[in-house]
Amino acid sequence: MLTPKLVILTNDWVWKNPFYGLIIRYAEFAPITDGIENNLEYLKDIVNRGYSVVVFPEGTRSEDCSILRFHRGAFYIAQKLNLDIVPVFIHGVGHVLPKNDFMLREGSIYVEVEKRISMVNDNNNEDDFKQKTKSIHQYYVNHYKEICQEKEKIDYFIPYIRYKYMYKGREVESNWKKILKQKDVLKSYIDKDYSNISKVLIINSGQGEFAWLFALVNKEIEVFAFSNNEEEYLLANNCSNIPNNLHFSYLDNIEKDVYDEVKGFDICFALLDKELDINKYEKYNPIKVNLLWRKNV
Repeated sequence: MLTPKLVILTNDWVWKNPFYGLIIRYAEFAPITDGIENNLEYLKDIVNRGYSVVVFPEGTRSEDCSILRFHRGAFYIAQKLNLDIVPVFIHGVGHVLPKNDFMLREGSIYVEVEKRISMVNDNNNEDDFKQKTKSIHQYYVNHYKEICQEKEKIDYFIPYIRYKYMYKGREVESNWKKILKQKDVLKSYIDKDYSNISKVLIINSGQGEFAWLFALVNKEIEVFAFSNNEEEYLLANNCSNIPNNLHFSYLDNIEKDVYDEVKGFDICFALLDKELDINKYEKYNPIKVNLLWRKNV
């Protein structure tokens, strides 16, 4: 369990913030842009008064919620002040409050505190120090991936996707509400083990909700979503923070051989509606998904 007596190392912009900078300074949080070495005596005094030092080793958040490279500051402080490191994993902040955004969103945040790690280096060997910091970073990457695999399912991402399509017109809103209410159907296609799959094709992707959810839940799979409706394609493709594994495409002629566009795929999904002639795509052995997502279905 974390102690309530915490001092957080901050960037200058936090320290000088006109809204909460005064509170930050009153709480004795420390700016470290002038270097960790120049703050060691201050941090030593803080520790001697019974406080723990909180460090975000990446220095900033990633836009895709992945773990970035660790700076050596946290490990340097632990070694110099003879402190243990208590790993804290925070999952969900990047979706509840995305980087470069100021609007809180509905969602869940999960915090996990793990066993403390000793940073004692009896030989004071720089190579040993580097190896230990490298192994701790890898531990964070591996365990955070496990947390993501456990938490990031359909139920987790539906609130996030909802914000992608809000305030974009009554018909758009009506369509995404129809789709996102069908959680059991979505789970049956998306919350599955696709460990041997690397590329997925989605025909008639519409506004993109199904493709978004599939790509977010299955991060290791490249998802190619095709639409013959230019308006719906533009709507999907212009949402913010599209995952790197999600690719929207517009085909002015849906009868075109989509296989040539994707250069091979493992699974094909076809989102059904009355305008789609599914017989044209039987050669792709499509999994037929009926989400009742259009008014005329």
